[in-house]
Amino acid sequence: MARHRRPLPPAPAPGIRARGQLAACLLAMSALAATLLATTVEPDAPSAPDRTPNAVTAEVPRLPED
Repeated sequence: MARHRRPLPPAPAPGIRARGQLAACLLAMSALAATLLATTVEPDAPSAPDRTPNAVTAEVPRLPED
């Protein structure tokens, strides 16, 4: 008696994998472009002279102790 095998599932469309690879490449390239742009572009105006770069802008008020 012959054995019958289950038919193979249909192969995915050829463009699906290519689309995924293209999307991954575009995502990586946009991240690289954003990083390069952020490191090379200087701000429009200098920071205010009365502010230090890492200064705390507002202090949290303390609650009165009982």
